[in-house]
Amino acid sequence: MAKLSGCQTVGIAGGPAKVAQCRELFGYDEAYDYKSDDLDSALGKACPRGIDLYFDNTGGVISDIVLGRLAVGARVVICGTASFSTWDPWPNGPRVERHLLVKRARMQGFVIFDYAPRYEEAVSRLAQWVRDGRLRYSEDIQNGIEHAPGAIAGLYRGENTGKRLIKIR
Repeated sequence: MAKLSGCQTVGIAGGPAKVAQCRELFGYDEAYDYKSDDLDSALGKACPRGIDLYFDNTGGVISDIVLGRLAVGARVVICGTASFSTWDPWPNGPRVERHLLVKRARMQGFVIFDYAPRYEEAVSRLAQWVRDGRLRYSEDIQNGIEHAPGAIAGLYRGENTGKRLIKIR
């Protein structure tokens, strides 16, 4: 969706196959493997003037690196915290306040329920983009309720290659 809005897009994924998926299926301008690439240097080369928008669904070390590369006036949208498999005890890490202060950046949570009144508008636009071939997606479908207990654990291990779904017959 960022690419359709005219943005330069940089993906961060775990493993060569997922990096290739970012570039080949989803059309990112650049994509890097956080497991093997020097992510800080790669982002510095890809975004020499800084990162204007970061859609964060991981938190943790990846986000720590990205926050250090924010541009002045950047926006950070927090959608998830996939790098943490537990919040008990609460994880500690680098502090973000200085990055937000000196870069005059904004950080805000994104929860889909806040946009429920715009559901029809979003579905209409997204469906048209999919029909036009402008928006691509990948699903990782597991068949049967018996797969549900391990499905989330598999996400934390990086086993999925798309939106993980459990199909119930």
